[in-house]
Amino acid sequence: MKLTVSKDALASAVRQVLNVVSARTTLAVLNNVLLEIVEDKLVLTGTDLEVSIRTEVPVTVAEPGSVTVLAKKFGQIIGSLPEGEVLLETDEKQHTTISCKKAFFKIVGMDSAEFPRESPLENGWSFTMTCAEFRKILGKVAYAASPDESRRVLNGILLSLRNGMLTTAATDGRRLALVEKSMADAVPGEGDVILPPKAVNEIQKLGDGNETLTVHLTDRRVAFNAGSTLITSKLVDGNYPNYRQVIPASFASSVIIPREEFQTVLNRVSMVVSETSASLKLKLDKAQMTVSATSAEFGESSEPLEVSYEGKPVQIAFNPDFLKDPLRHLDSDQVILQFNDEYSPVSISGDEGFLYIIMPMRV
Repeated sequence: MKLTVSKDALASAVRQVLNVVSARTTLAVLNNVLLEIVEDKLVLTGTDLEVSIRTEVPVTVAEPGSVTVLAKKFGQIIGSLPEGEVLLETDEKQHTTISCKKAFFKIVGMDSAEFPRESPLENGWSFTMTCAEFRKILGKVAYAASPDESRRVLNGILLSLRNGMLTTAATDGRRLALVEKSMADAVPGEGDVILPPKAVNEIQKLGDGNETLTVHLTDRRVAFNAGSTLITSKLVDGNYPNYRQVIPASFASSVIIPREEFQTVLNRVSMVVSETSASLKLKLDKAQMTVSATSAEFGESSEPLEVSYEGKPVQIAFNPDFLKDPLRHLDSDQVILQFNDEYSPVSISGDEGFLYIIMPMRV
């Protein structure tokens, strides 16, 4: 294999595939990135056997071929090179030379035949939207997934397509975040799949904002294709819990709150929260909400803000992080907080199709 390629283009492609290369593997070739010439492009692939990333860059090909090289070391070398054209050349012993201006490296590789390849996805169903829109949807729910890796189903994110409605949801058992989006174009097929967290993390880095993203789903695998990059992933086995049963059918009271001011006040007041007193209290009385927190370690804090509320006085306590998380990902000027009493599930809504359900704390 022999080619020349722009240093910046190659460095960007290497960074993408490095994200899935795991240092914790007993299979040596999984520490490597696959480099192979396909027509007039250099295709780079990294995998941990659960998630794979394949991306390509235009090159000038002198000799076709393929090789695998240590991913992290290759990334360090390419990132350190001066600006300009990079010459890559691999010999019959799988040694690859890297030259750029006065810089020269020669690194040991492995036969590309040892690298595991993903087979193309067959059957299933697919849909498209812009990368920016899908990343935004994932951002609005991903924080609510369980961090406990032993709870594989709740550790992932649900994608559900039913009757032309795409629902994306995440829950850790104490809160639920979901986004519903009507699919304007007819989508053949429907079903539920659970995305693993590593795939979700990589998808959120995929493509530029206006680039078209194609999502192809089967019973066991999913593929995300945007421009020159393809991410494939195994799906989480199991059935997602019936999250809709935690959504109250109706609410007795509602509060309209300016989102940015609410977010600022929550951040400020929660500065006195400690691990032993991790709660924020919202006290509602007429058109005012007072946010307060107290801890033996740091002291106390409170701050009022004007809201639209006409119900009876009430005080509800929340985990501060659980209350702040959705506000960081919403765009609406106002959020609507709805509740029945201080102990029942509370909802937060704002952006179109978004719903967040949170359980109050008993303090």
